[in-house]
Amino acid sequence: MTTTVFTSNLESNSFSTSRKLFNHDIFQVEVYGEDNESMTFEVMADSMAAATAEAERMAMENMIDIQYINVTAM
Repeated sequence: MTTTVFTSNLESNSFSTSRKLFNHDIFQVEVYGEDNESMTFEVMADSMAAATAEAERMAMENMIDIQYINVTAM
């Protein structure tokens, strides 16, 4: 299982300030393979389609035959 975590150390505690630094949204992606394999991770992307493409790339790197992908906006 792969988990990616992004941490920001900003002087301001304002969420809107940190959102201006990252022009991407954060998505939780779950990839399920045909052989009961699964990966769950978070990815920063412009859209759900871009997050799905990143999930497909990571699944191919780990040689997982994709059965389905679940993408959730965070």
